[in-house]
Amino acid sequence: MAWLEKQKIFKSIPQIKAFFLQYQWKEGLIFLFFLLLSLGLWFLLHLQQEYEVEIAVPVKYRNIPPEMDLTEEFPQEIIAKIRDKGIIIINYSWLHSFSPIDVNLIDIRKEGNHQVSKRTIEASISKHLISTTSLLEFEPETFTVEYKTIQNKEVSVLADISVSLEPGFQISGPIAVVPEKVRIYADSNILDLIANVKTVPVEIKKVNETKKIKVRLQKIDNARIDPDEVTVTVPVEEFTEKRMMLSVGCSDLPDNYIVRLFPSSVEVVCNVPLSRFKELEEKDFEISIPFEEFEAKQSSGKMPVYLTKQPSWITRTAIVPAAIEFIIEQTGQ
Repeated sequence: MAWLEKQKIFKSIPQIKAFFLQYQWKEGLIFLFFLLLSLGLWFLLHLQQEYEVEIAVPVKYRNIPPEMDLTEEFPQEIIAKIRDKGIIIINYSWLHSFSPIDVNLIDIRKEGNHQVSKRTIEASISKHLISTTSLLEFEPETFTVEYKTIQNKEVSVLADISVSLEPGFQISGPIAVVPEKVRIYADSNILDLIANVKTVPVEIKKVNETKKIKVRLQKIDNARIDPDEVTVTVPVEEFTEKRMMLSVGCSDLPDNYIVRLFPSSVEVVCNVPLSRFKELEEKDFEISIPFEEFEAKQSSGKMPVYLTKQPSWITRTAIVPAAIEFIIEQTGQ
C-alpha cells in the first residue's frame, strides 16, 4: 500500500509544477518590490516635513525635608508641545525617554515663595531637546508647592541585635549606636506614644571580630524618622582567663570593733580581652563590704563576697570562695 501511495505522489508532481508556472510570479514580485519602494520613499518624504506633538516629561520631587508635610497633590508630569521634523519626532515619541524634572524641595523652602518657576521648567525640558527642536508651550507653566511643618521630638535608638560568638570570643564592651538619638516627625498624638525607636531585628552569627553594620530603624505608622538608618558597632575580642588575689575589706567599721575574716583574701577569676590582659591589675578591683552587712549576718557567721569595684569592660567574673566566714569582736568601750 505504501508503494502505491508513493507512485500517486510522483505522478502528481508534473501537474503541480504546471499549475504554478501558468502564473507570472516573476512579474508579481517585481510589482511588489516597486510598491514597497514607493511606500518607503513616501514615508521618507513625510519624515522630512515638520510636525507638532505633545510629550510627557515626568516630575520628580527630591530632598523632601522630614519636617515638611505636602498639603496637596502636585504635578507628576509636564505636558510639552514641540515642533520638529518627523524623523526627530519619532525619536522623541518612540525611542527617547525623558529624565525627570528635578524639584529640590530644600531649595524651594529656602527661596521662600514655594514656587517652581516657568523658567526652571523650561530650562529642564530644553536640556533634553536637540537644537532643531522648538519648544512651543508646556502645561502647567508654573506651580506652587504648599506644605506645613510637622511637630517632632528626639528619641533614643535601641539596637535589636542578636549575636552568636565563636568559641573563645566575647563582646568586649557596650554595643554602640550612632547616632544614639533620632528625630521623629508626626502629629502630637502620635509623638506622645513614642518613647524610643528600635532597629529592625538583626542576627549576626559566628562572630570572631568587631562588627560594624548599618541597620534600618523600624517604621512607625504615620511618622517619619530622620535619619532612618543607624550604624551599630558590636565590639568583639578574643578572651582569656586571668586570676588575681584580693583582700576582703570592711568599710564603715566602728573604732571599737574588729571583723576577723576566714579567709581574708579571695581569688577573682575573670575573662579579659587579649589586648588588655597586661593592663589589668589587682588595684582595678576592690572588695569592701559595709560593717552593717556583717552585723546583719552575724548569727550565721557567713558573708557572701562581691566586688565593689571593677573595670566597666570586664564582663564575667567569679570569686573563689563565693562566701567567707567571719567573727565580729568588740574591743574596749
